[in-house]
Amino acid sequence: MKQNGSKGWLIEVSAFVLVAVIAFAAGLLVGDLGASPTTKTVYVAAPAEAGEEAAAPEPSGEATEAEAGAEAGEAGGAQVFAGAGCGSCHTLAAAGSTGQTGPNLDESLAPDDNTAGIEEMIVHPNDEVVEGYPRNVMPQTYGETLSTAEIHELSEYLVASTPAKP
Repeated sequence: MKQNGSKGWLIEVSAFVLVAVIAFAAGLLVGDLGASPTTKTVYVAAPAEAGEEAAAPEPSGEATEAEAGAEAGEAGGAQVFAGAGCGSCHTLAAAGSTGQTGPNLDESLAPDDNTAGIEEMIVHPNDEVVEGYPRNVMPQTYGETLSTAEIHELSEYLVASTPAKP
């Protein structure tokens, strides 16, 4: 459609601007809908008891590599625990989980359980089953779906969070 004069040109420019604004708004809407949420773990210190002064840890200057590695491993292990859905079946106080399908990890992991042993329990869960729990309930695929590093981080997290020892 072609119109003579500036009125036709003004209508065409207005239509173009309107289409551009609608396309921009739709892009923003679709962009927000397609965004994936992120999960962040936040650690909060317990409040001081009545009459006590909250003591902030004093900085020691530098953390040792072992301490830094352990903290990173624990944080990563907590993320693996949450991401793999372990808390839906297992109770673990450190994770705030109360699952009842599998054993309570705070009670079933003992001082004689170590990181390597826990890794084995995750990868081959039917090899050692806690008394009172049936075989074939825990997925047999964690050795395939989790990386070796994730299994190790998860095991270190469980050792740090339960009576188990490294």
